[in-house]
Amino acid sequence: CIWRHIQENGLSTKYDDDDNFRLNVRKLLSLPFVPASEVIETFELIADEFDDEADTLVEYYEKTWIGEKKKQGAGRKKPKFNNELWHVYERVINDLPRSNNSVINANKSRKNHRK
Repeated sequence: CIWRHIQENGLSTKYDDDDNFRLNVRKLLSLPFVPASEVIETFELIADEFDDEADTLVEYYEKTWIGEKKKQGAGRKKPKFNNELWHVYERVINDLPRSNNSVINANKSRKNHRK
């Protein structure tokens, strides 16, 4: 999703040529591995490191995964994808799978074995 957004907004060359921009994108991609209680603060620190040219990317990430700041009052709106769907910090710490691929593969294996 992020790479598609980078391409659609003409940031591919910037990603290829600008080491700092590329590093900041990778930092965004690492947010699922940050403790849940630190995700918003970490996002805000990373967002501040992007230059103005990348505002559309930062806004997209914020709306989709973090939740926009409310215009009135404190807090944030709900993101497009709830934190529980993409946040894997606890799963990594507890040595659990980060996806359900193992379940899908086991089901395929059983299905093929029955044939």
